[in-house]
Amino acid sequence: MMKVMPYGMVSILISIVVVAVLLRKNLSCGRGIASGVCLGALIGIFSVCTFVIHNYVNLNIGLTLTLYQSVAYFIQWVIVGAAIGLIYKPS
Repeated sequence: MMKVMPYGMVSILISIVVVAVLLRKNLSCGRGIASGVCLGALIGIFSVCTFVIHNYVNLNIGLTLTLYQSVAYFIQWVIVGAAIGLIYKPS
């Protein structure tokens, strides 16, 4: 696990940059933290539907772990979106 952990960290940083770019291109939810939370919630729903449910179906990880992962992914992306919304200042 320790051998591949750096790849995971880099992929997380890349995903945060991608969300920042998406926020810059789409500010339909308003400005500031509201826009970030809105975008973070949308990305959270997307990640739950694509990754968590995919893992549940293909890896047979169990319903409890699936629910915990769903909550964690969603909250993670809402927090990331809120942070980006606070930091990003459109010109």
